[in-house]
Amino acid sequence: MEETRVDVPEGFDFETYINNYEGYSRISRSLYIAKHCQGLAIEAYKTAIQDIQQNTRNTAKYTHAVECLNEVLRSTGQPTMPIDQDWVNQVQRENKSLADSLENELKVAKANLAKEDIRMCHIKLGDYFYNKGDLPSAMKNYVRTRDYCMTSQNVLDMCFHTIKVYLDDCNYSHVVQTYISRAESTPNIPDKINTMSKLKCCQALSLLGRSEYPNRYRSVASALLEVSFDSVSSFNDIMSANDVAIYGGLCALIFFDRRQLQTQVLNNTNFKNFLVLEPTLLELIECFYKSKYATCFELLEKYRHTLKLDMYLEPHLDNLLRLVREKAMVQYCIPYSIIDMNRMAQAFNISVEVLEDDLITLIRKNKISARIDSHKKILCTKKQEKRSEAIERSLLAGDDFEKSSRALLLRLNLMKSQLIVK
Repeated sequence: MEETRVDVPEGFDFETYINNYEGYSRISRSLYIAKHCQGLAIEAYKTAIQDIQQNTRNTAKYTHAVECLNEVLRSTGQPTMPIDQDWVNQVQRENKSLADSLENELKVAKANLAKEDIRMCHIKLGDYFYNKGDLPSAMKNYVRTRDYCMTSQNVLDMCFHTIKVYLDDCNYSHVVQTYISRAESTPNIPDKINTMSKLKCCQALSLLGRSEYPNRYRSVASALLEVSFDSVSSFNDIMSANDVAIYGGLCALIFFDRRQLQTQVLNNTNFKNFLVLEPTLLELIECFYKSKYATCFELLEKYRHTLKLDMYLEPHLDNLLRLVREKAMVQYCIPYSIIDMNRMAQAFNISVEVLEDDLITLIRKNKISARIDSHKKILCTKKQEKRSEAIERSLLAGDDFEKSSRALLLRLNLMKSQLIVK
């Protein structure tokens, strides 16, 4: 599959964006932007290289990032950046020495049968392999701490370490959700608000990463609406406060009805603090709620270029925008039995031909019960009479009552004849 290439979005400041993140999330997002946006490639690669040297022991990732940077520099006629071979050699020597030291420390702890010392040694080994870029070995050591957990904090540490490796390895299998559920069900959770907020962020990323999951976007919205704004500093190694607004806001826009959109998003004091960080998104949701569809889709199209630089949202972007568009059209059709397609096209700021194609798609998907008069450019919706609906419901209720009455009489007769199993 051909990789998406993105132009630099208008008003996008890379430094401001990347400073919202910490740790490996910052490195991953820098490398993603460098790979997909030619205009920001040099700045993003340099940021990633600096972070790799300062915060990791991953010499392979450092070398690869420098090679990619030099490829971009050569294509623009600029001087290349030499690989810091002294740093590479020094880190490789330190890695070997540190690995031997940690392995010996683990042997001593096991010989002394000290559970807490064994747990801490496995965590140190996990951290060592994680910083080195050996995620499978890091996972093995983090999982082994499970047998030595004695407190709620120990269990949470094990779960968060494991979830972190799965997310960084882009492994979004059901196993991630298992560890999230285990952490959530831990008794006496310390610092509960921050812990639960971080878990909800992890859950949202794992859902976005999974290829098939029913009601995925609804689950993402529900999870992120529970994130506390006061906990921002506790999860910026997972996602930023802006991401909470973007992921949660867009997913809510698709699956929440108008009442839920008002009560759970626009009138939600906590989530409103996140939305204020993304004024374009806030205006977009308000326009959708007020049925100002032309303005809504104009803002969405402008916002689309920025969202393409998000490594988790980009694979879903076309599908998300399509679902927003479909929901808006369905919502527009609800109050009317006959709709002038020329006026509807004007409301959505699209041509009548494009609108007709979209309506045909919605009718085929059974999202709109209607017929199109292509000659007069009129949409006639099929609305069942409420009286007929009430009669049908009454008949069904009568049938259910008759079945339950017959079953009850049968049981009474069986009991009377003593034909029951005791």
